[in-house]
Amino acid sequence: MIARALLVAAVAATTGCEQLADGFDFDRQEVPVFQRSALVPADSTPGRLKVMAWNIKFGAARIDFWFDYWGDRVQLTPAEAERNMADLCALIREVDPDLLMTEEIEVNSRRSAYRDMVQDILEQTTLNYAAYYQSWNSRYILSGGLGRMDLGNAIFSKHPITFAERIRQVDRTDQSALTAKFYIHRMIGRALVAVDGREVAAYVVHTEAYDQDGTKGRQIAQIHDEVSAEKRPWVLGGDFNELPPTAVKLSDFPDEHPDAKGTEYEQPPYTPKLMQPFFDDFAPWITLEQYGTTEAEQRRWYTHSVLGPLSRDNNGEPGFWNRTLDYLFASEPGSWAAGASDVLQTAGRLGIRSEPLMLSDHAPVAGTWVLP
Repeated sequence: MIARALLVAAVAATTGCEQLADGFDFDRQEVPVFQRSALVPADSTPGRLKVMAWNIKFGAARIDFWFDYWGDRVQLTPAEAERNMADLCALIREVDPDLLMTEEIEVNSRRSAYRDMVQDILEQTTLNYAAYYQSWNSRYILSGGLGRMDLGNAIFSKHPITFAERIRQVDRTDQSALTAKFYIHRMIGRALVAVDGREVAAYVVHTEAYDQDGTKGRQIAQIHDEVSAEKRPWVLGGDFNELPPTAVKLSDFPDEHPDAKGTEYEQPPYTPKLMQPFFDDFAPWITLEQYGTTEAEQRRWYTHSVLGPLSRDNNGEPGFWNRTLDYLFASEPGSWAAGASDVLQTAGRLGIRSEPLMLSDHAPVAGTWVLP
């Protein structure tokens, strides 16, 4: 295991100076594994793993940042970042997952007060190991005064992570060369986890949201191809930025701010058919039958809302979850324990006391993976 400070020092020593922006010139690259300062004993023969995926919105909770078109904030204070991470970790402790996939996690970014959120989660939960898949590494972002940006996804595990790698996703082609250089480069995060004398694979993903050139579709197809080639039992979690294939509501969501029209943050049309192969070929934590065929039925499984309950949407209503973008899939049919899968929309779901709607613009998704 490599301490983050030593890793940073090693990189600095070998490169001499930091690039303005990392272009990530590779297809696959091994990444280091980090661990908790004092390991917590894990069940040595679990037979099943509780899995959770959560886009944590870089620890910003419901603070309205400028790019949401609801606020003007560009940076958290150190106190805000510390408090928000403590609240996120409290919910994680309540769920007590064996595997956790996070998206929009930061380790050295100005907007999140330079907190190491990977180590925050390790030290404040019972998760022992983590792999961080950096996807945005820019020394300075001019837009909105964001400044230093170090963002990515992560996989956390109670059980040892024996190998971790990031897999480069295809980039957008609808941006200027300058914008593209300083823009996020999406990654598939893969980890091998030693459980009960064997290895299983875990994946974390986060695809494009605002592309106008079909990049998200290519990224989703690439994810499908990648897990299809996996030889070990696997579980996949993340923010696909795409609706389920049978979604009833496809547009005109109440929290899409009018100021976004004609800008780079205008929501492109969704293409739910992109998710159909995942439901056809793999085991979803929530089946399409459970998801239902009416908007009233599907509302129970919504995972995203730009607005929190302290703000009002275009209809004058308090913000609440209004679409499904986040998923869990596993490689084998019958992989999910009955009655143990849910979207943690509110306190009380799966017994939690925390209020997820106040902690991020995405709800956690959770299920119990029965190992084949």
